[in-house]
Amino acid sequence: MLIDFAAEHERYLKGKLEGGVWVFNAVNGSNPTSGIHLSTYQVFSNGGLGVALYIRNEFDEAGRAVKVHSGLKLLFSHKVNGRYVLAKDENRISLTLDIGACRHLYAWLAGAQPGFMYDLVRSGVNPRQISGFETGRAFPLTLRATEFSPNDGHRKIDVGLSDTDIFHIQMHCVALAKLLYPSMSDTALVHHMLPRTTAARAVVNEPTEVEALDHQPSQKGPEPTDSPATVEPPALAALPDIAKTKKAVFGVGKNQWPAKDIQTIQYIQENSTIEAMDRLIKAGNSGDFTEWNRIYSLVRSGRG
Repeated sequence: MLIDFAAEHERYLKGKLEGGVWVFNAVNGSNPTSGIHLSTYQVFSNGGLGVALYIRNEFDEAGRAVKVHSGLKLLFSHKVNGRYVLAKDENRISLTLDIGACRHLYAWLAGAQPGFMYDLVRSGVNPRQISGFETGRAFPLTLRATEFSPNDGHRKIDVGLSDTDIFHIQMHCVALAKLLYPSMSDTALVHHMLPRTTAARAVVNEPTEVEALDHQPSQKGPEPTDSPATVEPPALAALPDIAKTKKAVFGVGKNQWPAKDIQTIQYIQENSTIEAMDRLIKAGNSGDFTEWNRIYSLVRSGRG
C-alpha cells in the first residue's frame, strides 16, 4: 500500500472557497460520476470480495465538486462453477463503510468484539447490512452482506476470510483513518480504531430485573501515545461481560417490550455486538422500542 496519505488528503479532501461555495478537486475528471480506488485487495474463498480505499465526489448544477466522500468499499460476489464472477455478477452486493463502521469492523477483526453488524440505510436505495461472525471451519471468520428488497425479499452473500485476508482488511481500515488524519501518528490512529465500549453491571438478585442495571458509558479512555507497547487491542476480559449483557437483553425483552418475541430476543443476543445490545437495553429501559420493533420486523419477515 504505497500511498502518500498527506498528498492525497491535500489533493482531494481539502477544499477551497470559491464564490461562497466550498469546492474540491474532482477525483475522477474523465468520469465524474465514478470515484477512485487508492488501494485494493481481493478475497478469493467461497465467494469473492473486493476491498478498496475509495474516494468519490458530489457535484452541483454548475458541475463543481462540492462534496467529497471517503470510505472502505466492499464488493461481494458469488463463486459460480468454480469461477469468480466478481464485477460481472449481476447479483453482487456493493457497500461503502465510513470510518465509524470501519472502527467496529476493525475491532471485530482484531478479536476485541465477538460479532459485527452494521446497517446501511440510504434514501432511494434498498437497505443493506454487513455482519461478521466466527465460523471455526474452513475460515476463521465470515463476512456477510445482505440486501433487503420490498419486492424480492432479501439476498445475501457470505465470504470466508483467511488470516491473510483479515490482516489486509484491517490495514485498509487503518488506511482510511490515515487518509482522514494524515498528520497523526500511526500508533495514535491504531489506538483510536477500537470503538468506545460501555460498562454493564450484573443484576444482583433477580436476573430479569433490568431496572437494577446501571449502564455507565466510559467517559475517558487511555491517552494517545507514540509507544507501540501501549496500543495493543484490549483483552476480551477487559470488555463488558457478554453473558451479563445478553441476560439484560432477555430481561428487557421479556419484561418491558410489548411484543416479548423470543425469536427476536435470541437474534439480538446472537448477532449483535455488546455496544449494540447496550443501546437496545438503554432504549428499552427508557420505553423506546423503535429499534426492537424494526429488528422484529426483519426477523419475522425472514430477513434477519
